[in-house]
Amino acid sequence: EAAYEGKAELIELAHSIGYTGRYQRTLIYHPTIADTLIYNNGGLVVIENLHEKHQQDFLRGHDMEITAMATSLSGKLLATGQLGSIFQKT
Repeated sequence: EAAYEGKAELIELAHSIGYTGRYQRTLIYHPTIADTLIYNNGGLVVIENLHEKHQQDFLRGHDMEITAMATSLSGKLLATGQLGSIFQKT
């Protein structure tokens, strides 16, 4: 009903399935948390436990596909990048 009144409804992401795999180094092991993968699914970063597939954390912020990822040696920092955007920033 709220969507019809011009209000956007928020949808919570519960689980992500898939890996884009188009660019190198966008699937990496977490450097300090055992059995944990960090990968992209389009513009979404997924941090996933290898033994419990439904234990995922999501990082959002990109408006296009992620093309590069790197972590610090401590695992406390994650850097991601994209080639550009089709959306004009104002």
